[in-house]
Amino acid sequence: MRIVIVGAGVVGFHLAEKLSDDHHKITIIDSNSELIQRIDERLNVQAILGNAASPRVLRKAKIGAADLVIAVTDRDETNITVSLLAKHLGANKIVVRLRNAELSADKDLMQLYGAEATVNPVTVTAEKIQRLIHNPGSFDVSSFADGKLDLWGYEISKGSPLDGVILKDLKKRFDKLPGLIVAIFRDGEQSIARGDDDLRAEDHIYVLMPEEELKNFRKFVHPESERVEKVVIAGATRLGLEVARRVEQNPQKVRSLIIVEKDRARAEKAAEELNKALVLHGSVTDTSFVSENEIADADYFLSLESDDAENLTNAMLIKKQGVRRVLVRSENDQFLPVFQQTNFGEVVNPRRVTVSDILRVIRRGGVVAVSQVGALGAEAREYEVTESQAVCGKKISDLNLPQDSIIGAIRRTDENRDVEIFTAVGDTKILADDHVIIFALPAAVSEIEKVFTRRRGFLR
Repeated sequence: MRIVIVGAGVVGFHLAEKLSDDHHKITIIDSNSELIQRIDERLNVQAILGNAASPRVLRKAKIGAADLVIAVTDRDETNITVSLLAKHLGANKIVVRLRNAELSADKDLMQLYGAEATVNPVTVTAEKIQRLIHNPGSFDVSSFADGKLDLWGYEISKGSPLDGVILKDLKKRFDKLPGLIVAIFRDGEQSIARGDDDLRAEDHIYVLMPEEELKNFRKFVHPESERVEKVVIAGATRLGLEVARRVEQNPQKVRSLIIVEKDRARAEKAAEELNKALVLHGSVTDTSFVSENEIADADYFLSLESDDAENLTNAMLIKKQGVRRVLVRSENDQFLPVFQQTNFGEVVNPRRVTVSDILRVIRRGGVVAVSQVGALGAEAREYEVTESQAVCGKKISDLNLPQDSIIGAIRRTDENRDVEIFTAVGDTKILADDHVIIFALPAAVSEIEKVFTRRRGFLR
């Protein structure tokens, strides 16, 4: 496809990188010369310096011939203007990033502006954080098969019955162990889970399982009973408020919700907008304030300030106070290694979450969903198989899939429209209309794309 990306920031850069690796023809536009220079130096794409709200610049990028336009600047107004101009100039499909929840939720209005799809980074990130809060011990989650199948990232706790078990012995030891472990992250390295691999305490694993099986799986990976009844959020930012609203909607799960905001005006505004949360004006770096307000009694602490350094400081201080579960927001990729080395808790990067969500709506070759996994470039994908694809009618063992990939599950609908989700094995035959969920390390992503976009007659 011919794709024009407007905005060369973190989101735009990662989209250009991913999509150019998939052999799309990419043009990227930005008014910041340093960002354009970075694109020129690191990516094999066309980079244009200029104001994307200008028809002249858009024509220079040949936006009228674009199969897809993705507007991901930091300004909603610019993205909407680009959408209007791109549609007028003849672009086929347009996706825009919008922070304004009222706009992003009004699909009919955005279609009038030319956008077929919108992605709100606050909404998608808050949804992910909410699920992590309600499932302590998890550090990542993505949904597939219309929400019926989840890919969870979990850390194996000390004392877990999984500690020391070889994967091929799992079914012998635990005949009711749900799900399929597809990947293991250990000591900064990632690998596809194979039968001879052993599991160890503090391993980060990814497991595919039906949504209803999560409670059973947690008994194995985290045998200790954990309840999250008190949540403290540092930062009445847009993300902090959205997470708080979602937590408020589940009072039976979280009984106490506290927002800490150091700016008095923002604290007062947050108190007006939220219904049940206790909003405190103060800072978690103030030990007296933390002690007086029993902040360290939290079951889960989230630092959702806009500044990465501030979030890191907050997390380290709160962890030292004895709070077990800590999650921080990180906007900049350069901070991710620092967060990982300190090992204080979980990290959610809204920009990466946004990239994953945008990729869901633009991938070719029958991709229904795609999610970036971890910080090292692994992906989970869901393909919908058609009769014209070469994989249709083939056994999995005959596909010659790359070593760094694994088919985790298949969602199949029978003639009565009943849905079945099952673990795939070598003899499993892929049928038309199957949804195939695959986990792939970075080295295998491109080859997986080739296998599942190849037409009949071309599969060797």
